[in-house]
Amino acid sequence: MMPTLVQRCRQTGAIAVEAALGLPLLLAIGLVGTDMHRIGLERTQIEQAAGSAAITVAAQSKLTKAGLSGVVDVLTMGRPQDYQVVVLNVLQTGQVNWGFQRGQAGQLCAPLSDGRDYQGDLPEKPPEDDGDSTLSMVVVLVCRSSEDITLSGGLVLPGVLGARVIHRAVAQSIELDEALTSESQANGLSSMKSSS
Repeated sequence: MMPTLVQRCRQTGAIAVEAALGLPLLLAIGLVGTDMHRIGLERTQIEQAAGSAAITVAAQSKLTKAGLSGVVDVLTMGRPQDYQVVVLNVLQTGQVNWGFQRGQAGQLCAPLSDGRDYQGDLPEKPPEDDGDSTLSMVVVLVCRSSEDITLSGGLVLPGVLGARVIHRAVAQSIELDEALTSESQANGLSSMKSSS
């Protein structure tokens, strides 16, 4: 038996109501998915930039102020006002040889140095005989303020996105130019003290 015109109209009306009720849900799911993708991209970008910076600095036998500035400029993508970047040279024993802080976002990151020793975990255990370190590592910590990242699906970002990368240095001691030596002696991040 064929459905009557009234029955067909009721079926069509029911489908229209279900579609109208389901559309906002589908839209919300799409917006949340877009936000999650955007957050993932931001985190990946920060991690890759920190990794590239650590590899670049670790490959140097001598680091200059211009060279460090160039690495940080690439890392912050021309937006230093959104970033805090900490670069440390850490011996296997945990002693910080030298350290620098860059960026204009203020104190976004937790301190990694107490002024002498690295405060995090290192991938290489200290020598068992309490002797000198046979290697050093470059630690790059990047923290980015998320205030300028707009999301449309209602997700809430943490105030800071960050990444920490540790890479073994090619040279046990990366030599610094005069300007960086003076800065490292004065900034309180390392065991490097002023010779005066």
